[in-house]
Amino acid sequence: MPIKRFISLFLLALSTVLHGQVLRDTVVYDYLKSVQISPEGEPLDFPAYELGTKKGLQLSFDDLAYEWNNYSYRIFHCTKNWEKSDLLINQYLIGFKGNYLNNFAISVGTFVPYTHYSVKFPNAETKPRVSGNFVIEIFQNDDPDDLIIRRRFIVYENLVVPSVSVSRAVDLENFSTQQQVSASVNLIDYPIQDYFMDLDLSILQNRRWNNSKNNLKPTFINDGILTYNFMGSESFDGGTEFHTFDTKRLNQVGLGVKTSRLDTCWEVYLYEKKNRSISVYSFQNDINGRRFYNRADVGNPDLAGDYCWVEFYFESPELDLPVYVYGQLSDWELLPEFRLDYHKDRGAYSKKVLLKQGYYNYVFAHSDQKGGISTALTEGTHWQTRNDYTLIMYNRSMGLRYDRIIGYFKPSQAL
Repeated sequence: MPIKRFISLFLLALSTVLHGQVLRDTVVYDYLKSVQISPEGEPLDFPAYELGTKKGLQLSFDDLAYEWNNYSYRIFHCTKNWEKSDLLINQYLIGFKGNYLNNFAISVGTFVPYTHYSVKFPNAETKPRVSGNFVIEIFQNDDPDDLIIRRRFIVYENLVVPSVSVSRAVDLENFSTQQQVSASVNLIDYPIQDYFMDLDLSILQNRRWNNSKNNLKPTFINDGILTYNFMGSESFDGGTEFHTFDTKRLNQVGLGVKTSRLDTCWEVYLYEKKNRSISVYSFQNDINGRRFYNRADVGNPDLAGDYCWVEFYFESPELDLPVYVYGQLSDWELLPEFRLDYHKDRGAYSKKVLLKQGYYNYVFAHSDQKGGISTALTEGTHWQTRNDYTLIMYNRSMGLRYDRIIGYFKPSQAL
């Protein structure tokens, strides 16, 4: 085989592999902290931008290496399954694919120094032409392959009206632990040729992509109104209400904080939490696993918010599976830096994690037999738990080369 032809086939095969890769949220280096993407001025909200409107999204993070780095960002359009789409850059973006990350500043008055970076988009350099799933990637040294951060977001059009309701699971096996989600979508003013081939619905629990139900089809269709009733494998574990702690004022004891002290930096010790796996459901107010960064005594917490070592303490018999601190603070993943250590002499787990000042929710979690994440052995799981659900409606009709988002139901508690 001629060498040129071999190289061409190799590059084609490599391109095919990369094109089919599922793009997930990623932070490559442990000195990159407090990564957040959300609508401008709404740090607790889901990263969704309505196409053509003025209010955009903001991505920010802290670099604790505390030195200037040459960071850039680029944006990709994706399929409904988070693979890169077939669209060319000029078909999904107005402007440039790659741009420098020029908005940065050094922290002020903190015991742990850092550089804070942020970018708002759409902006003068880039804005989306179409709706759909998108990712923004941060890379360094002018090398797009030197990825440091990736975050997912959606761009939607408000063309159909989804709604959702949640009830107790109907099957006896999961009657006490799972929630059954029902949805309806009003398509009366949006023409569709094939309801089953052209439309797909995704449902997210607590703004998480790692347990979302995707490519869902309607159960009933009546005069342009689609009804979705799910049970069995399409039900969600109810989970549990989240624990809370507040470090907005480090010189005072906040909610969930037992004590704090200043050494070379602040150290915060949370109240002990006990294993709740066999406890009955108990309601407590939470923000469904999210967190937001804040410092109460300054005007700009982005630059003045300090980092502190937070110690988590979990009283429990030793489990056969590793136990982790879990929530948005861990990027909704079971990360090594959040894995707790077991102390047999105390009959408890503990772990110190470096976190920025703010208000946090968390639970103790473990992996399950299906490769997912569960709280069944640590916190229990209950059908009554107050979760919120997000609906995203995708459309790819004949002749349309991308997965268009025609409806978005903002996260809402529906139980």
